[in-house]
Amino acid sequence: MSEPVVTRKPGTTPFWKSGLSGKFMLLGAAILTSVGFLIWTSTQGATVYYHTVTEVKTMGDDAYNRLIRVNGIVVDNSINFPGGESPITFSIEDDSGQLAVEFQGTPPDLFGYSTDNRYQEVLVEGQLKPSGIFQARSLIVKHGPEFEPREIPSR
Repeated sequence: MSEPVVTRKPGTTPFWKSGLSGKFMLLGAAILTSVGFLIWTSTQGATVYYHTVTEVKTMGDDAYNRLIRVNGIVVDNSINFPGGESPITFSIEDDSGQLAVEFQGTPPDLFGYSTDNRYQEVLVEGQLKPSGIFQARSLIVKHGPEFEPREIPSR
């Protein structure tokens, strides 16, 4: 039988027995753990689940001054556009109740249109105030695949 080929100098120990690889493995594990922790914490802060009107009302004090999303249908004749710098107010509902919403900003183009005598489903993101009014910082109008922008009259 022939002798195995040795690629290291005689009298030296292989790198896997020198203890150097243990240090590299420990360093690699520390880096992987750090990167995993950073990814996990960044996704936890960005994750906001949406709740129903009922869930928000049953949260009690836990819902106050906390960023949450609420899903519901705009209540008929509840939209109030006061104009100027005043916020838009409306109510959303689901099978169990209603929630008053206040939105400061420009609403989406599809907001306020009804189809089949029913307003659209909306998703509002913001904070519930102790007064019971949900102060929305964003307003998303859900629509089906038949989305068509409204016509702009020519001048």
